[in-house]
Amino acid sequence: MNNLQKVLLSIIGGIDTTFKILTPLLLSVIFVSMGDLTEIGTYTIYVLGGLACLFRAIKIGWMKND
Repeated sequence: MNNLQKVLLSIIGGIDTTFKILTPLLLSVIFVSMGDLTEIGTYTIYVLGGLACLFRAIKIGWMKND
């Protein structure tokens, strides 16, 4: 495998990882914009989306060590 293929695969892998981590936060933004929620409901959905992002980031970090 030449260097160009390695670079392209690493870029694609980085984009995939970024989307994998940010998907829960993006979904929470979509849910809040679609629904008529109270202030506490909005914050709850944002916190849950942020915690899901954090969990996925930690999970990816642990998979790196295996």
